[in-house]
Amino acid sequence: MPATPASSQQGDLFGGPQPGRLHRLFFALVPSPGECEALRHRAEDLKADYPQARWVRPERYHLTLHFLGESEGPREHLVASARDAMRDWQPEPLGITLDHLLCLGNPKNPALTLAALHPSPPVVAFWRGLQQRLLRVGFRQPLGRSFVPHLTLAYVPPRTAPVDVTPVVLHPQAVHLLQGIEGEPDYQCLGEWSLAD
Repeated sequence: MPATPASSQQGDLFGGPQPGRLHRLFFALVPSPGECEALRHRAEDLKADYPQARWVRPERYHLTLHFLGESEGPREHLVASARDAMRDWQPEPLGITLDHLLCLGNPKNPALTLAALHPSPPVVAFWRGLQQRLLRVGFRQPLGRSFVPHLTLAYVPPRTAPVDVTPVVLHPQAVHLLQGIEGEPDYQCLGEWSLAD
């Protein structure tokens, strides 16, 4: 996944905040390049069903694990704590089956997502393991009470009806700490931890 380096246009990552530009910090699983290409084809197949959708670029495909907060400008202590949470953790590889098309999020601007309504026990255990590590380094609830793995393909008008889809199986290779900056086209990757083989 192309990620904007920390030394991009905004200057030093921990330089002065840019008022009005929200920085969102989160842990995510990112599909491999081959999986992104397969997902792009899946999105192409759906475009006839959703002519009014605003489609997400494949470079931004991800499955959010835990959202860590938003602020005006970067917050060094949150990034440091998030990195601390991953220290010495060696989670097992995952396979995630996305078998439903769901509209999630803001009812006025819902996200059209590929989702796993009933994630497998290993996937839930992985999510809970990361949650416990985040709580131990000082992040507060709510980090989420349940986990519905989902990947946003597009944003659609309110009351859009999902259609049936063929299941997609993803095998993420790493956990990523990502930062989204309002107005920036790409996420910044602030950390990457490989899943054990």
